[in-house]
Amino acid sequence: MVFYVIGNGFDLHYGLQTSYRVFKKYLAAVNPDVVGRIDDLFSRYNMPNAPEDIEEWNSLEDMLVVFCHLDRDEIYEEALSNAETDDERADFFDSPAWNVGYYTQYIDILKQEFTNWINDIDVNINQDAYFMPDKEDFILTFNYTETIEKNYSLDRANILHIHGKVGEDLIIGHNDYQEPDLYNVEWNEDSDYRSTKSMEEVDNVLLKAAKLYYKDSKSVLECNRSFFEHINQCDKVVFLGLACGEQDYIYVEEIVRRAEKIDFFWRDEGAKERFQSICDSENSKVQINFIKW
Repeated sequence: MVFYVIGNGFDLHYGLQTSYRVFKKYLAAVNPDVVGRIDDLFSRYNMPNAPEDIEEWNSLEDMLVVFCHLDRDEIYEEALSNAETDDERADFFDSPAWNVGYYTQYIDILKQEFTNWINDIDVNINQDAYFMPDKEDFILTFNYTETIEKNYSLDRANILHIHGKVGEDLIIGHNDYQEPDLYNVEWNEDSDYRSTKSMEEVDNVLLKAAKLYYKDSKSVLECNRSFFEHINQCDKVVFLGLACGEQDYIYVEEIVRRAEKIDFFWRDEGAKERFQSICDSENSKVQINFIKW
């Protein structure tokens, strides 16, 4: 038996348009304002990424940690300012507390549109010799697409989408959770309703934003640890197209600790180097066969 580990490089190998760069193009077409706001966040909050990463969203999940660092005063002042100056909407929507949600809705829209984009991807592929699983093999996939289910006749009980799949609530983001800087509002008899209620809404937005793009891979691994135990009964592990990025280290470490033999198909040198580093640290005795894909 084989324990397969599938990354986005798998879908890319078979010609699917599943890169974050393509997602950004999609989002720019359906909601350019959201792209503008998020690019502005990445730039202003000095995300430690190369300019081309921000331009193409190559490291989108790493960069989503920005939602732990939103400026509470900036959100509050924008909501208050627009409530006072937007005469056209003032009759119905003059509440700055309402404006807090209105002017931060792009935070939710990003994930909603990502889900819509995933759902619309055509996953029909032409099979080749690189991936010919037997029915008893196990498949751990980091992809949200159902490329495997739609193209291969396999037991779905042997397939785990570790971060969710089409039709489910997708887990996307980072593992560097940081508590947002809240107002921690306390009501009293001297509280100004408009101001205090707005601060309360700002706190709600900050908490939601910080948690929405937090993967919490440690908890995800614990919930699915029984699936990883199948590695112990398999002859080898085969990695196909996993970049071994920082957000997935915890899973790769768990796999490497359990494996005796690994075939690692890689698309870029960086993935190969990161994987070798993990093996050196977690299980120096594992037998690795590196294969350029």
